[in-house]
Amino acid sequence: MPAHRPVNLALIGAGRIGSFHAESVARRLVDADLVAVADPAPGAAGRLAASLDAPKAYTSVSELLANPEVDGVIIATPARFHTSVVVEAARAGKAVFCEKPMALTLEEADEAIAATKSAGVPLQVGFNRRWDQAFYEGRAAIDAGKVGSVQLLRSLTRDPGPYRGNPEKTPLWTIFYETLIHDFDTLLWLNPTAKPVEVTAIADALVRPDFAGNGFHDTAVVTIRFDNGSIAVAEANFCAMYGYDIRGEVFGSGGMVMMGDVRRSSMTLYDKNGVSNDTWRRDTDHFVNGYTAQLASFVDAIRTGTVTGPTGEDARNALAIALACITSVTERRAIPLSSL
Repeated sequence: MPAHRPVNLALIGAGRIGSFHAESVARRLVDADLVAVADPAPGAAGRLAASLDAPKAYTSVSELLANPEVDGVIIATPARFHTSVVVEAARAGKAVFCEKPMALTLEEADEAIAATKSAGVPLQVGFNRRWDQAFYEGRAAIDAGKVGSVQLLRSLTRDPGPYRGNPEKTPLWTIFYETLIHDFDTLLWLNPTAKPVEVTAIADALVRPDFAGNGFHDTAVVTIRFDNGSIAVAEANFCAMYGYDIRGEVFGSGGMVMMGDVRRSSMTLYDKNGVSNDTWRRDTDHFVNGYTAQLASFVDAIRTGTVTGPTGEDARNALAIALACITSVTERRAIPLSSL
């Protein structure tokens, strides 16, 4: 595409995270324009488009994809629609940025990857922690050999409380498909020379134990064994009353890196009540720079044709661990990834 004009991006799915991505394109990226929004809910696309000065709003994804001005799309629909929209966008010749999870089955993941490769369009997936400065610097330290041979890894996601979700409306296995999927990608990314071979997971409803018998899970711990002998642990909980807690750790033969901090900054208040820190409460505050950087990378991928962020294959690898977790919880045993 011509280097002298901005990249034209369109949003599909005007929910919470989709609206934030649209705002990032319209207000934070210097070389991209938000030219369209699509959402089937009456008025949703129009309201968001109007608030961000996007010229087009649609209730039909197909109509948006027929717009020749659109260079690439950001897919932020509910997860069950991701694969079908990826495939349709690829066939329309649009570059694709898809929120996680890209798919809910390995067959769907393969379909999405094949469609984008066949169309010759970039496919990037929204694993934003790779773009956070602390995690980025941690990976750089690992690549530089500063931790030596990786032996133990840890990644955790604790959503801020109080928990206000509705367990009855939460899709089954959300804790693996949509929460811990971030941690799975992070752990794979932080252990780049190894491949996962076995997964064991435990999950329960500890935040809302009244829904434990309905298949709802709000707490989980996962152990991943790698082919180089290293062991990783991922954990998640839907209700951390002290804030939004995202952390990672890699321990090796030569040292350790720790990434992430629930504190908003290093400012600490000392007063008559003791010692205190303000904490993160929303992902869009904590990771605003990472969310923006991943979209900037997507814009570069459209210009160059080369994806430097998480790929469809990366999304498939993280999904494989999520699927192994589901089987492990259901059958109460360790799951070899070779069996998937």
